[in-house]
Amino acid sequence: MRITLVIGGLGGGGAERVCVNLANAWVERGHHVTILTVSQNSVRQAYATDARVQRRDIGWPRPARHEELNTAEIATTVRGLQEARCVELLTSQLTLLALLRKSILAQQPDVVVSHLDITNLRVLAAMYETNIPVIVCEHTDATRVAIGAWGTVRVAMYRWAHAVVTPHAESAGWLSKYGTTVVNIPNPLVAPSNSRVRRNGGRRRLLALTRLSWEKRPELVVRAFASIASEFPDWDFDIYGDGHLRGWITNISEKLAPGRIRLHGFTNEPYDVLRYADLFVSTSWVEGFGNSIWEAMACGVPVVATEAGSAVRALVRHHVDGFIVNGDSVEALARALAPIMRDEAKRQTMALRAAEVVTRFPLAASLSAWDQLLSTCA
Repeated sequence: MRITLVIGGLGGGGAERVCVNLANAWVERGHHVTILTVSQNSVRQAYATDARVQRRDIGWPRPARHEELNTAEIATTVRGLQEARCVELLTSQLTLLALLRKSILAQQPDVVVSHLDITNLRVLAAMYETNIPVIVCEHTDATRVAIGAWGTVRVAMYRWAHAVVTPHAESAGWLSKYGTTVVNIPNPLVAPSNSRVRRNGGRRRLLALTRLSWEKRPELVVRAFASIASEFPDWDFDIYGDGHLRGWITNISEKLAPGRIRLHGFTNEPYDVLRYADLFVSTSWVEGFGNSIWEAMACGVPVVATEAGSAVRALVRHHVDGFIVNGDSVEALARALAPIMRDEAKRQTMALRAAEVVTRFPLAASLSAWDQLLSTCA
């Protein structure tokens, strides 16, 4: 089967990791696989793809070349937008839709798998009347995140999708209202080769793997750790990740807990750092699946996570392999962190149960579900 995956870019996000994992797994299964990015340009991709996976990039934003603008193809796209009553996209999106259509068709795919909400809608519009099945993947919790004016477009266009894939059941139920097949498939994540936690000398490590952006709320955990740091002189807090808040988070870390909070930037090898962690923390207010939480648990690291919908509640079993904090305050998070930081025996017990996430959400089951879905496209 010829499979083309479409995504905005291959940065360091969870959707990007899923896209690469699927591409690598499918090419290993003997499929012809292409990843088409919209705006990768000269940016280095975060995760390694199998050498057999083809990589193409549209290079948006840029003007379209003459040979990329086919009158008949553009007319078909315009007709689709008119049918969907989304003609407002003609002014802002038509050139990109034309480039998408030409770039996808050039790969001669049997099926197209698109990732992330806005890209999904652009791909559906671009592929109108091509008779090539399009599977769209929602990577965030659609019940908690609005997409503004694009929400109206989603109502009109998701019925054109062969299927919508989402990583948890609550979001699947919510998306079913769009009148298309919705399939719940947990993210296909690769387990570590060795889940044993390796101690870091006499120091203990609280660790976060997170994008430094508003929805992840890194300030919340920085302030919570700083508020109890004096009670735990043998603990440090390491943050791995990048984002537009990095400068600000660095400043408040140095002000509130100098020398105790370290920002390391993005890592594409999470298991290399998670194996040395004693406790993992997540303060995101929304998760589609919770890749970093799964990865921490797969390494046998208990998790403290703020309430972020059914995705996190499915991963973290309260008082079994972690704690879910019902509250968005610094005080509530600090009250949840302190007891588990103080109780090494409890952490060890939770660590043993945390590693069960690999069998609760196994890679093989996810890929098998994808195989079944792809077979319906053949």
